[in-house]
Amino acid sequence: MDRELLKIALRNLHRRRVRTFFTMLGIIIAIASITALVAIAEGFQISISKTLQSTSNVIIVLPGMGASIWTIGTSTFNQSVVSDLGKLGHVEAVNPVLVKFTVMEYRGWQIPVTVMGVIPRDAQRFYALTGPPLQRGQFIPQGSIFKAILGYSLANGRIQKEGGGYLNWAILPGQTIKLYGENGRPWEFKVSGSFQESGQSVIGGFIDTSVFVPLQALQAMYNEPGRISFIELWVDDVSFVEQVKHDVQKRLPSSTVITESQGVKTVFRIEKMLNNLLIGIGSIALFVGALGVINTLLTSVMERTREIGTYRALGAKKRFVLEMILLEGMMMTLIGGVIGFGFGILMAEIVVGLLRAKTPGLPSPVVDLRVVVVAFGMTLVIGLLASIYPAKKAAELNPAEAIRYIE
Repeated sequence: MDRELLKIALRNLHRRRVRTFFTMLGIIIAIASITALVAIAEGFQISISKTLQSTSNVIIVLPGMGASIWTIGTSTFNQSVVSDLGKLGHVEAVNPVLVKFTVMEYRGWQIPVTVMGVIPRDAQRFYALTGPPLQRGQFIPQGSIFKAILGYSLANGRIQKEGGGYLNWAILPGQTIKLYGENGRPWEFKVSGSFQESGQSVIGGFIDTSVFVPLQALQAMYNEPGRISFIELWVDDVSFVEQVKHDVQKRLPSSTVITESQGVKTVFRIEKMLNNLLIGIGSIALFVGALGVINTLLTSVMERTREIGTYRALGAKKRFVLEMILLEGMMMTLIGGVIGFGFGILMAEIVVGLLRAKTPGLPSPVVDLRVVVVAFGMTLVIGLLASIYPAKKAAELNPAEAIRYIE
């Protein structure tokens, strides 16, 4: 690149620094928006991917054809089917669960919870493979009836009150809670322990706000002896997941079998759609910024008609004028893009930091090569496209006419 041309372009931008700044502001805002949105979305994708892939060995069996995890609790299995599934090849752990949605009472507070009835020995083995691990205390002792384990949010009071804020309590092992069963009857349970923060399975969203009690106790509370809501299976090798799924469907043809690998694919598909949507929204802002660049350069060409005519009269070729205006446009968009990129990263960190105050555990924004390429690639393309017409118009000015132009 001609060093003299670069100096002229920089001088021209500096002379009109206020207009240059406001032109770049549109580019800054657009690139910052795209960078922040994509970085936040990328952080969520990586976090969800790790979470789901860590339990891709899990198979969930639901009663009824066409059932889904959102219909858990509306129908049940006979508990006798569990023993057959435990004998299938490559099944290392089986966790039958009865789910009920009720109210927990503690120190006068009543909050809605999910209660999961589990067989302590089976559940302890299953959660040792999938997580989450215990934060406090111990697992429900085998043979116990009125003992309970709490999810992280319940145990640590991370439950929002109606008027705002959190309950902010700590329910420790040995303390007592009440759970309401059928017909509103309260049942007392002594807390034996609590889980660490979850989110490690398809139903992991329930775990943090769930109470785990012995299956026998929950069946008695709702007068449903021998019934379960779903069955979780742990396959010893992820490569055999589809085979085990096929075997389960042969044993239980009227059931719905879900693998967590399906969840991974679904999340990735939704994530891709979300990313495209966010980039599309940011591109609208970038288009508006590009219009600003075009407007500024065209105005600059009109104001500098005599200057451009002088260049041409002194022997400057059309190419010189064309490159000068193109360079000015590219420099404005590139500088705006760099500032916008840095500001976008800062915005993403601030937004996630503020959201974490109300929603602990949110993943940090991730700025990878794709984000950099998207931000700077769009900046350069927009800069080039926005500069072509003004540059062409300036290069085609008639020197004789332009030099007579009086500003």
